[in-house]
Amino acid sequence: MKNRLDLTRLAELDRQFCDFAKLQRNATPRCGWAKTVRLALGMSSKALGERLGMTAQGVRKLEHAEANGTITLNTLARLANGLDCEVHYMFVPRTSLVEQVLNRTQEIAGIPLPSTLMGAEALTDAETLIALTSALVKVSKRGLW
Repeated sequence: MKNRLDLTRLAELDRQFCDFAKLQRNATPRCGWAKTVRLALGMSSKALGERLGMTAQGVRKLEHAEANGTITLNTLARLANGLDCEVHYMFVPRTSLVEQVLNRTQEIAGIPLPSTLMGAEALTDAETLIALTSALVKVSKRGLW
């Protein structure tokens, strides 16, 4: 992927992230997802261990690692597979990607951007896009971050 700024792609990603941002931030169970799902299924650690080709103690170690955040993604995927689940790994921006670029552009260029440029919806208006493009031209893409 080329290192270039694609405002249309940023706006598209912002719209996709919007749904995920609505999810509860601290929704992970204290004991981790693996143990929570295993117990909800009524599955013993021994039974899961047999599915994974390991001991019950090994399963408990993996569950502990997942709950502590020290498990690798490959191991997590293997554990999820044993539970007939999938792992979905993603970043959810704290603020809109478009707003991040606009704010950074404003910082670097030193020019105030109209408030109408804030937000992904700004990228659907032709006049706003022209104004934004002219502001971004004044900033080196390499020096943006």
